[in-house]
Amino acid sequence: MSLNIFKYSNLISATLLTLTFVGCNDFLDREPLDQISQNTFWKTPEQLDSYIIGKYEWLPGSLTEWGMGYFGDDEYSDNMVNRLQHNTWMNGEENTTPTEGGEWKWEAIREINMFFDNYQKCEAPFESYKHTYGEACFLKAYKYHELVKKFGDVPWYSHVISENDEEELTKPRTPRAEVVDSIMSLIDKSIECLKTRAEVGPNRLNKETAYIYKSRVALFEATWSKYHAGTPFASNVDSKKYFQKVLDAYNGCKQLVGDYSKYIYSTGNPDIDYYNLFNRFDHTSIQEITLSKDYNQSLGILTNVNVLFWQYGYGGYSYTLDLINSYLSRTGKTIDIEDETAVKGKGAAYLTDLAEKLDPRFKQSVFVPGDLINSVTPGFKDSCFAVPQIHLSDPGRNISTGFSPKKGHNPEAPMENQVDPMISGIGFRMAELLLNYAEAYVELNNTYPDLSDNIDLLRKRVAMPTLTEVKPDVTDIWPDYGYPISDELAVIRNERRVELAGEGYRKDDWMRWRAHKLFDGKRPKGFRFTQSDYDPYNAVVTIPVDEKGYLDPLFKSLEGGVYHFNPERDYLSPIPLNDLLLNPNLKQNPGWDDAK
Repeated sequence: MSLNIFKYSNLISATLLTLTFVGCNDFLDREPLDQISQNTFWKTPEQLDSYIIGKYEWLPGSLTEWGMGYFGDDEYSDNMVNRLQHNTWMNGEENTTPTEGGEWKWEAIREINMFFDNYQKCEAPFESYKHTYGEACFLKAYKYHELVKKFGDVPWYSHVISENDEEELTKPRTPRAEVVDSIMSLIDKSIECLKTRAEVGPNRLNKETAYIYKSRVALFEATWSKYHAGTPFASNVDSKKYFQKVLDAYNGCKQLVGDYSKYIYSTGNPDIDYYNLFNRFDHTSIQEITLSKDYNQSLGILTNVNVLFWQYGYGGYSYTLDLINSYLSRTGKTIDIEDETAVKGKGAAYLTDLAEKLDPRFKQSVFVPGDLINSVTPGFKDSCFAVPQIHLSDPGRNISTGFSPKKGHNPEAPMENQVDPMISGIGFRMAELLLNYAEAYVELNNTYPDLSDNIDLLRKRVAMPTLTEVKPDVTDIWPDYGYPISDELAVIRNERRVELAGEGYRKDDWMRWRAHKLFDGKRPKGFRFTQSDYDPYNAVVTIPVDEKGYLDPLFKSLEGGVYHFNPERDYLSPIPLNDLLLNPNLKQNPGWDDAK
């Protein structure tokens, strides 16, 4: 849907109160689907609250009814592949500029601006809806930063646009730094106005979540500005200023919550606590999860994650060998998992040896032999994982690398369609703030911070040596980002990759780091394979195997080649052609001028 096309639609002469979602063209000045009356709505805190609650679907943490939700978002990175098909965007194949629509969508901005244009009509004191106002600030910041990540400079709109407002309708793109400053102002206002998690629970926006989000936006913008400098995607954001804002968010939240150790989930069982963090039916008692999305069949809010886990091979998603190579040994040292003297065996035996030798987060993130699959569902009850599901005759039920994701799996969850209890989705967790802080600190100071209240807490949860105690050697098997970085920064980036694996962060990370070299010119591989594991099933695995004996799932899809990302174009999305025609002050993003 387009920002300016509405001016020219056949509904343009209608009044604000009669405009509806008839077409795709006139959303900045039309009524929502529920036909809110500007004369009778906005009068009570309850009305303001109901309007904002309707926007919670915008927030992260969704587990879709037929899909893996954010658990599959690492597909757009070097962490994950989807069955036997390569990612066309990562290969530079999505090269068509849309005529209209695309990702240039402004409905959400128009809807949240309607709140800001009208909330002062409420007849109750501000204190009675202060939290709701804070939610609105957060939501506008969230939707605007999603646009910034996709397009860079975007027009800033502070109110609902009138059909006759020629100046706003033909507004040029606002410089990125101005937009981001405005976003940060909204986040700061949300921190000021929102209640705490203790007051509203994990299913409503809260101060802790706003602090986490402040650190996320600030880190994204600071690193984008630093690593895209001198490229067509350079930003005018002050990177040092925004690295400091990450530190400010960490310190501000620490003043609010005190000791961060209370916000890193642990029952004292390092073999299962990390695994259990992601498979809860409710996160109320888990302080680390500051925002979550619950699912309930009786309310028609459904997810089939439990079914997809095993019956449909995690939706087809599986982890890459490259991701698994980022796990350190249990002693906190670098280990080369492709070295047959360091990690022995093939197939299931290879997974077992990895589980014994790697950071315990590996075993709690990837299925290994002996893992309980399900304890309650007929046909699956008390079944255990034996071999990766790469051999079934129905390819829709297979993974492709041998590394079967386990995050979100709960053996006590029924594996039947749309049934309770259902896994609760995670929107924000405190571990991200700790990782953001460590990265920003190293970027600013080129040395580690005091690690005791951040990275070390994450290590202690799984009984890994703390980073304060043991620092790994950064060797030539560590990732090549396409440019040199310090050992300290390499270690912090690696810690982030391991802790957040499979949660949908990796695409944003490599994008802001300008690190397409992590996958460009390469083809992702799977585990060390042996056909003998599948002989008892009378099945022949047809996934290609490379010369070293590792699964090569994208060999056919990439025709024996490698990924070819377009770094001169694909770091930002194109503005639709119709919008460029309707507003001559809009300029196309780099590399898309010649796209067809």
